[in-house]
Amino acid sequence: MPQHTATIVPLPAMASTIEPAIVMGNCDSDDNIRVCRPGGSIDRDARLAVYPHPELEPGDEVLTMTDGSGRAYVVGVLSCKTEKKSRSGQLRLANGAYARIDRSLADESLKLYSKENELLIDYHCGTGTVKVNVASGNLDFTTTNGSIAFHSAKDIHMDGDCVAVNARNDIHMGIRDSHGGSGPVMSMKARKMQLVSPVMELTAQRAQLFLQETQIAGKKLIGRIGNIQSISRKFESVADTVMTKAKNVYRTVSELSQLKAGRQRTLIEKTSHMKARKTIMKSEQDFKVKAEKIHLG
Repeated sequence: MPQHTATIVPLPAMASTIEPAIVMGNCDSDDNIRVCRPGGSIDRDARLAVYPHPELEPGDEVLTMTDGSGRAYVVGVLSCKTEKKSRSGQLRLANGAYARIDRSLADESLKLYSKENELLIDYHCGTGTVKVNVASGNLDFTTTNGSIAFHSAKDIHMDGDCVAVNARNDIHMGIRDSHGGSGPVMSMKARKMQLVSPVMELTAQRAQLFLQETQIAGKKLIGRIGNIQSISRKFESVADTVMTKAKNVYRTVSELSQLKAGRQRTLIEKTSHMKARKTIMKSEQDFKVKAEKIHLG
């Protein structure tokens, strides 16, 4: 059988030292952190060898290992302020943002802060209220292919300098009654706006309407207006019965005033006065004039 020989080559001695150290500075971009031995002697840089990297702050106590070449590594955490804050109700992220449990009030709350200490989200567990606060910047909801829905058992309030609602196809707003039936509905499409309501009220100090064509259909119209002024090129009215009551009526016709009726009756309590440059009265049959006195000439 073949014989094999082995040669033992001694490795160079690589002594290592494990000892505690105090963090003196923050971690840099190369994962190096400034530490010193307990008692404040011999500051040096140590590379973090703990994953995930803890959020170390000056004053934290870590465990370091030094190899034979003098290179130091952080291999453990003995005491961390961030961990104490987390146990006491605070959790901090790498960029400085943090969450905190607030037990100062009767209603315990969970608060999320930005790295600039701005309150972003405030959740009160007692009332179930969630408040989203954006002190600086904008709040944007964006869906590329989906929809956004807001559901609330009670009221929804919107308040701002300008509230704009834009739609490509349709804007639909409706109210349901207590029995779940359909109430007033307003729908706006590309070239049409429709409003359906059992009762509609409009109150304004001043209103202006500019319409190319108007159609109004209804069973009854009641209007109480102090002053009416209408200017039109042609006015046409069709009705079964027209009843007008007024204290004084003044009519001015520049050219022709014509009345065509099956019968005409005029009842005047006091004086009837008619004045014309030329008067022609024609009757196909009888013409009767009856009075106590008749003056001609």
